[in-house]
Amino acid sequence: MADNPNAGARSRLDRLIDALAVLAGALLCALVAIVCLDVAARSLHLFATPWTLDLTEYGLYLITFFGAPWVLRERGHIAIEIVVERLPGPARRAFERLANVLGALVCAILFLVACVALARSYASGALVYQTFVFPEWYLFVFAPPVFLLLLAIYVRWIVRPGDAQPGQGG
Repeated sequence: MADNPNAGARSRLDRLIDALAVLAGALLCALVAIVCLDVAARSLHLFATPWTLDLTEYGLYLITFFGAPWVLRERGHIAIEIVVERLPGPARRAFERLANVLGALVCAILFLVACVALARSYASGALVYQTFVFPEWYLFVFAPPVFLLLLAIYVRWIVRPGDAQPGQGG
């Protein structure tokens, strides 16, 4: 670790990504329990849980954002590599580098758009009226940091191409 000045930063980044993945998993478990409770309560005519649908919607939204950096880092997304796998080494590396640059560019744009959406929502003071009533900007607050994390992963792969190999885990 002492040989690589970026090793500490990478470790912190990976720990943050792992923590978000654990949080996403915990949220998924909580949602499963809440839905089971809702089904049982309705089936047995015990009590009503009108908030379950809203809570599930917001939970799935958060799971997606919290889990995305881990899935990207682990190369867990769907990829069709049939053409890329058949390319010679230098062409394959160039193609992967281009894909990483495009991924970084898209994440940078999404980060900026998410920041603008968050700022506009905060400035407008709009509220969400469902089972729960809360400021609309609460829904946008997680997007900018997650897109920044995704951008950091792509930048790391661009700067250190060996980290971008599938199954390496960053």
